Amino acid sequence: MKRPSHSLRLMAVLMLAGVLFSACATNPVTKQSQFVLMSEDQELKLGQEAAAQVAKQLPLMPADDPLVQYVDKVGQRVAAVADRPDLIYRFHVIDEPTINAFALPGGYIYIYRGLLVNLNSEAELAAVLGHEIGHVTARHAVQQYTQAQSYRLGMAVASIFVPIPQAGGQLSNLLVTAIIRGYSRQDELQADELSIKYIAKAGYDVHATTDLLKTLKRLEDLKAKEEKDTTGKPPETYHGAFATHPRTEKRIKQAVAEAAGKQSELAEDGHNAMLAALDGYPYGDSPDQGAVVGHRFLHPKLGIQIKFPKGWVIENSPRALNAQIRQKKVFFQMQLKELQKHRTAAEMIRKFFPDRHIGPITQSQRDGFKVGQAVVTMSAPHISQARILATVFLEHDKAFVTMGWCDRHTFDAHQSQFESIADSFRHYDAKRDGGIPRVHLIVWKQGDSWQLLARQSHNILGRFTANKIAVMNGMGLNETPKAGTVIKTVR
Repeated sequence: MKRPSHSLRLMAVLMLAGVLFSACATNPVTKQSQFVLMSEDQELKLGQEAAAQVAKQLPLMPADDPLVQYVDKVGQRVAAVADRPDLIYRFHVIDEPTINAFALPGGYIYIYRGLLVNLNSEAELAAVLGHEIGHVTARHAVQQYTQAQSYRLGMAVASIFVPIPQAGGQLSNLLVTAIIRGYSRQDELQADELSIKYIAKAGYDVHATTDLLKTLKRLEDLKAKEEKDTTGKPPETYHGAFATHPRTEKRIKQAVAEAAGKQSELAEDGHNAMLAALDGYPYGDSPDQGAVVGHRFLHPKLGIQIKFPKGWVIENSPRALNAQIRQKKVFFQMQLKELQKHRTAAEMIRKFFPDRHIGPITQSQRDGFKVGQAVVTMSAPHISQARILATVFLEHDKAFVTMGWCDRHTFDAHQSQFESIADSFRHYDAKRDGGIPRVHLIVWKQGDSWQLLARQSHNILGRFTANKIAVMNGMGLNETPKAGTVIKTVR
């Protein structure tokens, strides 16, 4: 390939210089000149397009839901005093138990229900929303895009055969990466400090920020404790608002102290208002997603339930129900398959597993389901030499496929548990099986304890129910509120 001529290289350099010269803008937060490769109109258009994709991919609660309206009211109050008050901010609640929140360019703010149920004051909610508003006002997504595209523009000088990419689909991918991985520590810290500034101006008690910091740290520690108790794997942690890095904590506390010194005694906390907004909402998964209740899994929408012996840790995910015996390589999974033609239970077993690995297949009828079951010998997730008890439940156009597996040499010791789980599969009945765990408000009485509340709920959230109820009230297991305080529990 021929080398580019001197005039072509000069043209590329001049083109790059023109782009750099025209891309300077004033940052809305710092008021300083800043190099960016996106106009505000492009930023707003991108945010609108990304928000449309989020609406398709995530379960957003309807705008007229009381909890969404409450979040919007608090968010609008904070946004009104932010650095870009001319933007139209839109606040959404994602109906999932994830502990997270994120923002898209142009003022689209999202908070998960899982984070909301662990907040204990309106001021804490304002702090989370203020952090996400800070990402918008500081144009952090635009800055990330600029950094990525600046590298590509530099490459264009070295080789004029590399075209300058256009702002569009590539930035959408960048936004997704930012949401999953989080922004840089510097950007996250700036958003923290902007949140403190905004909620102070909005009249909220900035001390709620340190309360939120403690809650997020307790949630992180509890997740690590659960993971260690189950598998020993390191947990995923919430990377966003008020990250628990020691230097970050110190700087946040300094910012809180400075802001608190300027606040009047009328600054709002809003403990009871926040709790009232959460009363009756699901603690974990919604009825549409199914929920783990103690040792059982309920799915009211699909109309099924299944029960596990003691010692099993159950986890619901969008793709499958997974379970494992605590600290053992003994596993279970249930998947839903949509049928496109009528099949027998035996045909479904053969469809999912190679014939040469399948033992004798039994077929039966149970609770309205056509049931097929067989022992399969082949590799499985986490175990290369596994034996599997595979059971298929057919009803109309659905096939529920369950698999219990372990190392083939220990299968005999666990087969009875696999059979017990499969035998427990049946149709869901609300009167018999109860509902999903929901937030319930009570008044703390003298002599109450988190352990007592857990026992009263029959440990509805599993092995660490007491810890989870304490954390969702902003406390450790050994801390207690004053008698007469309104608190959250789960029923």
